[in-house]
Amino acid sequence: MIEQTYEAQLYAPLFYSSAEGRSVRTQPMLSATALMHAIGYRYCGLEKRYALVGDDATSPSYDHLRELPLFVSDMRPVAVKADERTFRSTDYRSERHFTTADPNVAEQVTGGKSVPEVLERSGAGWQTIRRYHGLSPGSKFEFTVWSDEPLPERPSFRMGIGQTGEFRASETDLNQLVLNEFLLEEVYDLPTETLSELLERSDSFKRGNDPRLQHFVGVDPKYARETIIPELS
Repeated sequence: MIEQTYEAQLYAPLFYSSAEGRSVRTQPMLSATALMHAIGYRYCGLEKRYALVGDDATSPSYDHLRELPLFVSDMRPVAVKADERTFRSTDYRSERHFTTADPNVAEQVTGGKSVPEVLERSGAGWQTIRRYHGLSPGSKFEFTVWSDEPLPERPSFRMGIGQTGEFRASETDLNQLVLNEFLLEEVYDLPTETLSELLERSDSFKRGNDPRLQHFVGVDPKYARETIIPELS
């Protein structure tokens, strides 16, 4: 497969659900599962599944990713800014996006100050809805793609809640390879023995609060090329 490494820059605020609760936060390391969907939608004809029924509606499946002619690493943060980029949804049936870089306005939206009068009088249930903390434009990430066909020299794609995150990428040299444990084990059924060896061939293993946020950090590129990638084909 063709290997290409990119540096991607964020050109619009990214709201990505790394950790959920009443506060939804975006962590700097972006999951390979999200990146595979983003590139799949943009370049591989992957279509969104809007209508799901039964178990499919409550048990997310990523099996369709195996049909894509590519595999990707996680998006490693190179220079990430998480300034005050916040929006709060005001109705569970429709989301009203609000983005600001003004700290005073952000404190109002996140509850640090009194809510703007326009919201107080709106009648919407703003006080019961979650708030989202995103990443700022200008943030940079590195990722690697292995594909049957080469991607464009400067690929672009969107990610995150409401597809707010707009990325443009350009090729660069590989600095540090990060592979997603969930993608390898649950989607591609990589054997436990291979995952154990991959751990030994990595600088560290980073755990997350979600199965999709478990990362092999600093993977030996030669081992990935000669052992991992061939097993995924």
